Amino acid sequence: MNDGNKTSHAVNRPITEREGQLIKWLLEHGAPGSDQFISQVDSLIVISKCGCGCPTVNFARQGKSVESDNKHILADYLATVDGRDVGVILFQREGRLSSLEVYSRAGTDEPFGLPEIEALYPWEELSQRQGKLSS
Repeated sequence: MNDGNKTSHAVNRPITEREGQLIKWLLEHGAPGSDQFISQVDSLIVISKCGCGCPTVNFARQGKSVESDNKHILADYLATVDGRDVGVILFQREGRLSSLEVYSRAGTDEPFGLPEIEALYPWEELSQRQGKLSS
C-alpha cells in the first residue's frame, strides 16, 4: 500500500482462487502455528482493497468484519512481480485472518498484481539475492 494514498475501496467478493492459493502457502510457510488458520481461507470475503493499485485486500469471514488494532503477522515474505520487488504480509486479528498486504518495496505508484508462489522468498535471502544482482 503506497503511503501517499491509503484510500481503500469497498468491495464485497469471495477471494479469488489465486489469492486463496497464496494465502494457504503463506500459512503453511509462516510463523509457527499459522497453519491453524487454513480452515478459514475458503470462507474469506474481500471487503476492501487498496486504492493505490497494489493487490492489498482486507477480509471478512462468513460476513463478519475483522476490526481491531491488535493485528499480528502470520507470514512476511518478499517476491518479485513484473521486475518489481514487493513485500507480502498476511495478518490476523483476534484469531481471524484480516488482511493480505502486498506492497512495492520501492514505493511505486504503478499498479501490479499478486506474486507467483514460486517467486516468494524469506527476508533471510534478501542479502544473498542482492549480492547476486551486483555481481
